[in-house]
Amino acid sequence: MALSAQSIGRGIETNLYRGAMRGMGGRRWVDEQDFIPVAEDLLKEFIQDGDVLYVGMFGPDGQELFTSRNILPVDFVPGPEMLDKASRQVWNAEISLENQPVFFQGFPSRRMGHRLGRMLPGEDAEAGSGTMFIALDMSGHLEAYSGYKRTIMVQAVFTLAAVFMMGLLAWAYLRKKDQGRRFVRLSSFHSRLLDNMPDGLLSVNRDLEITAANPAAQELLGQGRDMLGRKITGLLPLGIDLDGGSGWDQVELGSKTLEVLILPIREEKEFLLLLRDRTRMRELENSLEHTRRLAAVGRFAAGLAHEIRNPLSSLKGFAQYFQQKFSRDDPAFTYARTMVAEADRLNRVINDLMYLARPRSLEPVQVELTALFDEVGVLLEMDLASRGVRLKLEPTEIEVRADRDLLKQAVLNLVLNSLQASEQGKTIRLGAGMEDGRVRIDVVDQGCGMNAEIQEKAQEPFFSAREHGSGLGLSIVHRIVQDHQGDMTISSFPGEGTRVTLWFPGGTDKMIQGLRRYD
Repeated sequence: MALSAQSIGRGIETNLYRGAMRGMGGRRWVDEQDFIPVAEDLLKEFIQDGDVLYVGMFGPDGQELFTSRNILPVDFVPGPEMLDKASRQVWNAEISLENQPVFFQGFPSRRMGHRLGRMLPGEDAEAGSGTMFIALDMSGHLEAYSGYKRTIMVQAVFTLAAVFMMGLLAWAYLRKKDQGRRFVRLSSFHSRLLDNMPDGLLSVNRDLEITAANPAAQELLGQGRDMLGRKITGLLPLGIDLDGGSGWDQVELGSKTLEVLILPIREEKEFLLLLRDRTRMRELENSLEHTRRLAAVGRFAAGLAHEIRNPLSSLKGFAQYFQQKFSRDDPAFTYARTMVAEADRLNRVINDLMYLARPRSLEPVQVELTALFDEVGVLLEMDLASRGVRLKLEPTEIEVRADRDLLKQAVLNLVLNSLQASEQGKTIRLGAGMEDGRVRIDVVDQGCGMNAEIQEKAQEPFFSAREHGSGLGLSIVHRIVQDHQGDMTISSFPGEGTRVTLWFPGGTDKMIQGLRRYD
């Protein structure tokens, strides 16, 4: 509005001056009254314009030359302070007249600086500095400005809303992207967990068909991915409890012992089967039970040995005495010798019982198995020859850290058991090797073998499948291996022979130099 007022004022000033000069012709103004009709006529168009409300012209001394105040709602007369400011520079003000906003501008005007009534020939028309005031109606401008502000505010609100929506969408996108990454990480973790968990996990639907299985379940059941879609009842001998809650069930699957837990998923109308291999646990339980039985035998043997040894020594002494009294041709000599032999055998049984009751402390040394096997072959040479059985030694240069006497006793007991089970012309093989960082000693025969029931009880004290066996041989061997932190395994089938393997920790595996055979 300041620019508009200044432009209008300068235009009025120029047009008024030029129009006045043309209307004047060659004469001069007599007084201001001669100027007023001309000014009113020239300013009629500006005054009729709705924006211009007031035009005032004042001389250098502040005298009023022309005003059009009748358009304003009130009579307006510039004060001395306003005249002084406008005579020196452009002056702007916003004034409310009868609740009508009016914009006033005053500025110096040199064209109005002379006194129109005293313009004489030769007088400088530009002398002095008058002032001009213009008042413009601000209603239209303010209305347009208000509309512009409303438009700007609407646009600002719309822009802010759009920015907010864009920010919200960006936040939602980033959150969804982050959730997607977290979901991918969680899915990857679950996948790795299921693939690497040691227990088997099966998903079974209502039709008892397998819908999913992790690698551990496939290995435990001895199946591959082709097990999907098959009936679970065809793989596991169990009855599916649809309500669950029965806890862990033990299932025998071939040589494996499995524990099965059924967990119903009612929302999905499916079941989860958790499989756990308890084969090793069952072996440990059996070993613990065997140890408990040995402990019971030990307590029994400790008391029995003391009660038997003293009278047994007396009986053996009398038998030896009578043996010396009779000649070799006398039948009584044979009876006495038999009594001495049986007393020695009973004494050996007592010694074995005493070992089970109070095992002696170990004295481990590095034992070279080649030399040990040679000693066993020499000790049993006569027994092998009498039964017509061949002992084939397959020694390697392997050493094991063990108590030499106890290890020799264990190998000797195993070879004697194989000798008792072998027929004439058969072969017993005695060998050693390294496997998984452990020393392995094998005693393999071609005898009658054992069924599963006998194998299960073979290591129990006083159990023997032979008529005159004491049932302590394998128990003592097992105890010796246990004392060395080792293990013993038996593999046998009726009519196919028996293989007994002793496992000892550590050892030194030297390079195999050759193979020796002893007939």
